[in-house]
Amino acid sequence: MIALLQKLVGHQYILRNFIARDLKVKYRGTALGYLWSLLEPLSLVAIYYFLFVVVMQVHDPIYPLTVVLGVLPYNLLAAIIQSGATALVGNAGLIRRVYIPREVFVVSAVGSNLVVYLLSLGVVVPLLFYYRIVPGPQLLWLVPAVVLLVLFGTGVALFLACANAIYRDVAYLVRVVMRIYFYASPIIYSVDRVQGDLREWYLLNPAAIWISVHRSAILERPLGLELRQVAVAAVVSVLVFVFGAWSFERWEKKAVKFL
Repeated sequence: MIALLQKLVGHQYILRNFIARDLKVKYRGTALGYLWSLLEPLSLVAIYYFLFVVVMQVHDPIYPLTVVLGVLPYNLLAAIIQSGATALVGNAGLIRRVYIPREVFVVSAVGSNLVVYLLSLGVVVPLLFYYRIVPGPQLLWLVPAVVLLVLFGTGVALFLACANAIYRDVAYLVRVVMRIYFYASPIIYSVDRVQGDLREWYLLNPAAIWISVHRSAILERPLGLELRQVAVAAVVSVLVFVFGAWSFERWEKKAVKFL
């Protein structure tokens, strides 16, 4: 992990340029540009509002905002994992021509998606005004929640980047798994809905914890989790990142041969 950080610091100029490149490519040729990062979560909110509030009569006066605060962090995690997993394959031509630490390609994908997430937070502001919610000191919990969610996603992306370079089926498998993972995370529901023996196993999913903290920090609602459960999620997130960095360093040279 230390080697990874040293490479990123030593090549921070290239990293910044790759992040800017990824953002330009993402919105190239579009009329709305970064506004698409706002329209996607809003469209999902509209769908789930109609389904759960209008059709199924869910009694939650701020349900649209609740869903937004689940969709945004999940989209960040899913984008990090999916774009990170294809980072080496997508930059194969450049990798073959010039040597750049290969970790930079994965981390630049993480950085660009983090910028998109920060931009998409703009959709939360008018909803807070509409529901007359004023975040308080609890909002500070948003920072560690996002950092640990990003660490978790980056660890998974680093591992999958090498795996996908060797076995191209991995990218397709990741898409399927992330669709399932959406419903296995508290996005259209809260963790309070998961009870019984399943709850302890369910909360081993770091995304479930960090999405819940994300939502609680902005809504100023009780977290509904024990400190022990949050601590376990933090440890798991860091360990996944360390494992991802270690596995990338170990398998990167072999993976590049398949590009």
